Amino acid sequence: MLAEIANLSGIVVGDLQSALKACELNQRDINLCVFQRAIVAERLLDDAIETTEAKRNSDYIEWKEQLQSRCHADAEKEAGGGTLLPLLISECKELAMLAERYRILGPENFSPPPQPPHKWD
Repeated sequence: MLAEIANLSGIVVGDLQSALKACELNQRDINLCVFQRAIVAERLLDDAIETTEAKRNSDYIEWKEQLQSRCHADAEKEAGGGTLLPLLISECKELAMLAERYRILGPENFSPPPQPPHKWD
């Protein structure tokens, strides 16, 4: 995973290791951690599509290109090109890919979210 992130981000693997251990240290590290989550979400979606054959490769490529454009435009509106821009783009992609995976696999393939303990428990 580190090699993939290094390749996509242009950051040396050694620098990534320390950055991903301290996700809250500074904006760059936070951006990298969210970027990593987006890559994981994309891998999960890839697996779901491959397993179910839910989309043709060309449709999936087109969907991802549209997602990239939409996420970038939405993040630009929200952040105005500031240091939060990479974080917002990665979060948008992560959430959209996880939602698409959920849509493809169906709710029956997911456990319900954990519930906090009730005060009477």
